[in-house]
Amino acid sequence: MNATNAMIFNNKEVWRNVVGLGLLWLMVGMVVLPAGVALNPGKLYQGVLIVLLYLPAFGLALTGRAALWRALAPLATFRMFLLLLGWATITLFWSPVDHPGDEVARLLSILAFVLGWQLWTRGDDHRAQKLLWLGGMCMAVAAAGYAVLYLLKPPDDGRIVGDGVTATANYAAAVMGAALLWLYQLPADARSRAVFRLCALVALLVFIGLTQTRSVWLAIAVCLFFAPLWDRRRRAWLISGAVLLLTVTAMWVFSAVLLERGTSLRPQLFMQSLILIGQHPWLGLGQGAPFILSVAGEGYTHSHNVLTQTTIELGLPGLVLAISVWAMVGWQAWRHRHTLPGRVLFSMWVYASVVLQFDMPQLLDSPRPSWLLFWLPFAMAVQMGINDATSLAISTRLAGTGERPPLHYRDRA
Repeated sequence: MNATNAMIFNNKEVWRNVVGLGLLWLMVGMVVLPAGVALNPGKLYQGVLIVLLYLPAFGLALTGRAALWRALAPLATFRMFLLLLGWATITLFWSPVDHPGDEVARLLSILAFVLGWQLWTRGDDHRAQKLLWLGGMCMAVAAAGYAVLYLLKPPDDGRIVGDGVTATANYAAAVMGAALLWLYQLPADARSRAVFRLCALVALLVFIGLTQTRSVWLAIAVCLFFAPLWDRRRRAWLISGAVLLLTVTAMWVFSAVLLERGTSLRPQLFMQSLILIGQHPWLGLGQGAPFILSVAGEGYTHSHNVLTQTTIELGLPGLVLAISVWAMVGWQAWRHRHTLPGRVLFSMWVYASVVLQFDMPQLLDSPRPSWLLFWLPFAMAVQMGINDATSLAISTRLAGTGERPPLHYRDRA
């Protein structure tokens, strides 16, 4: 290895950029790359993630005398997260899965994603916004492409889908809805940037509309209606009122369309899930345990609800841990609701809280749409926690010297 190659290999900034590429790949590859069996991530998608995200994230997390781990350790949110991963690992002792090692790898991949987000952002909100902007724009381009294909050859059921792990209408709508929310709130100071964002938002809205996914429509409507909670600008109040009016009108005028597919068997799936939970309430079936819910003569491999799915697999302790993690994310969003990152986080938290009640309940699994709904907001909340701890430490240190703290704190180590 020559001196130039050695310098690149040992340059932590280069590897942080690699992690950033891995995070972008996770978002974009999810909607464009072919999937494996049963909509599991394909080999190419997973292989690139291993190279660009998982391995560099774990490696960088150990540099600087494990500075990242030392920053994360005091955070109650991160500790609760580790408890959830730990309990899921323990349940593998009674889980009937054929390959427990694969389940451990899935849990480690989630940890790598959370670490990778901290390594890329380094407490800098602008770096997070840059990644969300690029990811959202790429997803909007994909949405526009799928819309064109839809117009050229409409599917039999009339519902647009994506590709890869988003090759179902519900999954695709959920991912595009998340991108819609964060793109809508990110700043677009330059006129050209505002035009690009407007085109992206239109593409995402058209795609979401063509999916006919009512849970995502509901989630977006709820976010816009409650937006004044985290956005005190006049625009938010006007949009909230308009959404309320449009929702009431739509329920009155288009009630037949909205109720055409009924409740999509969600109440029946919920009741069957409760029966299964009652058989293993405390320990659950175990992480990744396969099960079948028989409803209306068909078998379903998941419960379509994040709370029941978690309880089926991890029992009541897993449910309590998962709810605790999500509640901490919501609390962090509420505390920072008057900042741009806080507004983005709060809207995504509300959105995911609605969508995950109807589909995509597999939290502790390989990369799939639920990652952008649950683990991305969690990673953002952890970043805020690190920033708060850094700000408090600097304020305390400067208070002892009598100096005034700076207006903004950034941990650029």
